[in-house]
Amino acid sequence: MRSFELLRRPPPTASPSRTDLPWLPTSSRRNPRPPGAADKSSHSLSNAAVLRAVKAAGATPRHILSVYSAAARQPGFRHDLPTYQALTYALALRRRFRAVELLLARMPRDGLRPGPALVLPLLRAYSAAGRPPDALLRSCPSPLSDRLFSALIQDLLRSDDLDIAGSLLLSGANLGFSIKSRHYSGLVRAHCDRGAVWSAIEFLDLLATRGSVPDVFFYGSLIRDICRAGSSDAVDAAFEVVDQMKRNGREPDVVIWNTLVHGCAKAGQWGRAEGVVAEMERKGGGAAATDAGTYNALISAIPHRQMVQDGILAFRRMVEKGVSPDVVTFSMLISGLGRAGRVWECNTLLGKMVRLGIPPDIACYKILLSVYRSNAMNDDASAVLLWIKVNEEATAAPRTGKRWKIEKKVTGL
Repeated sequence: MRSFELLRRPPPTASPSRTDLPWLPTSSRRNPRPPGAADKSSHSLSNAAVLRAVKAAGATPRHILSVYSAAARQPGFRHDLPTYQALTYALALRRRFRAVELLLARMPRDGLRPGPALVLPLLRAYSAAGRPPDALLRSCPSPLSDRLFSALIQDLLRSDDLDIAGSLLLSGANLGFSIKSRHYSGLVRAHCDRGAVWSAIEFLDLLATRGSVPDVFFYGSLIRDICRAGSSDAVDAAFEVVDQMKRNGREPDVVIWNTLVHGCAKAGQWGRAEGVVAEMERKGGGAAATDAGTYNALISAIPHRQMVQDGILAFRRMVEKGVSPDVVTFSMLISGLGRAGRVWECNTLLGKMVRLGIPPDIACYKILLSVYRSNAMNDDASAVLLWIKVNEEATAAPRTGKRWKIEKKVTGL
């Protein structure tokens, strides 16, 4: 730093400098060169010469800044973008961060604005030195460009620099930049893809302290992605996200509640799934209103050995709450009862479906076919198999007289 301080002393004959960069001459001394005037100096510096000096092996910060200053004093000279890029990066590697920030602030005077190619290496240098990028962002021309900010985030994610991307997002929030979900969704997804779900949750907590809280749709997508893992740890993380939502003033909707129930079912945690449904029933109505999807998810979470008892209880509970069962509800119950050898009850449920005006679909009939075969009911299995084949043929046939005849045959089965 002592050599840097030496550069702050203006020449004895010069007037005091009023520019942001103390090693440069004032604007009044940088008169433009008259058009067509020849360069009389035999040792004038070009942009290429400045670049060579900056990139030279063993170049010190003092030498780099001296070359920059000498070039800037030349009438009509303007540093170009490659010069600023090489100069700021060289100074950042040598931890002359204040000089970097002053140079960035000066770029607009040369008609230039810092882009991702210039700022990205600086971010990495700041991170390596343990410095937050706040000061670097403040030096960029104000207001901070959304295009530049988004490009930096994307470049960092592509290079797997997740920690730097997170630091950049938090610094942007500190500076009052409006952080949107499109800025941080890629980072959250990258953490989840790498199995670092808790890192994503921690980052969202930090972001919320800066006033940027995701909306319900974003939280719902995150919970869905977490629950796809189907593990107990994933379910724990999903419940933590719901708690975070509530702390941040976001109320989970029925889609999120149903996703939690499905996640519990996938992880084999029927008791936890039942607890979620019970909470939804206590809240009643609004965003927590139960629907057929809620109870279908609950039934799917019931272990096979408990389906005969708990499955029927869940079905009755569903009807008592005024929720209409659908073909998925009946299909799961028929499958569970069939495994237990309760074929008579399977047929009863099938008849109840028809009376309620819920036509069995192909999936339901295939489940019924499996039940009949596993219980050695060959005649019934043959009838169901014929219905499936004819129905599939009708679905594949074009809308012609042939299809009408097939559909009529299906109706008569």
